[in-house]
Amino acid sequence: MIVPSHSPEEVVREAFRDLPAMWNKMKEPIARLQRGMRKDKRLRLQPQLYEYRSHAGNNWLIAILPTKKALKIAPFVWYRGTDGYYRAARIVQDGVCYHISHHVLEQYAERFNRTGDALARLKEFIRENMSFGSEHNIHGDEVRVGITHGYIIGTWVVPHQVAQLITFVDHGKLFADQLEQMDRLDQQRAENLRPTRKPGGHVLPWDLPRSAA
Repeated sequence: MIVPSHSPEEVVREAFRDLPAMWNKMKEPIARLQRGMRKDKRLRLQPQLYEYRSHAGNNWLIAILPTKKALKIAPFVWYRGTDGYYRAARIVQDGVCYHISHHVLEQYAERFNRTGDALARLKEFIRENMSFGSEHNIHGDEVRVGITHGYIIGTWVVPHQVAQLITFVDHGKLFADQLEQMDRLDQQRAENLRPTRKPGGHVLPWDLPRSAA
């Protein structure tokens, strides 16, 4: 069970133990959504969010984006830290998992959603930003993630397995090199909607300008 004092790596490890039960629980909602799509094409590209509490006591938010040929599914597990703030982790079984710090969620809320309900803000963040595009710096630990509403700066916790996301920056505050990278990440997110994505192959390296020192 995930507890408030867990590290990002421990959160991901506990979430992985839940995955078989979570996927089993989602069989019927997924089948129901697929049936609904056959009857109503307006469901396409309309994000859906399903809640699940596992027998282990972990809280899940499963985001699903129906496309023409497939369902894009992004499971997130959420919890409160020792400080009472919400945190979440995007769990990817065959690729990189992303732990989202409360700073990212607070910074996002200041820009897009100032409602007093922190859990409602978390749900909106996941629903609107379930699709990630990622690159990492080949000369260091930096990780950059593009989402629908901006750009997140993070670092590796476990290289190429778990990343900690620390700072959210909306589009209007990006520097020129970040805007160029954001364009690549947007393209990557668009390509991820296709059903033929190579498992775990969506995190690409980039070469940051080296200091003159």
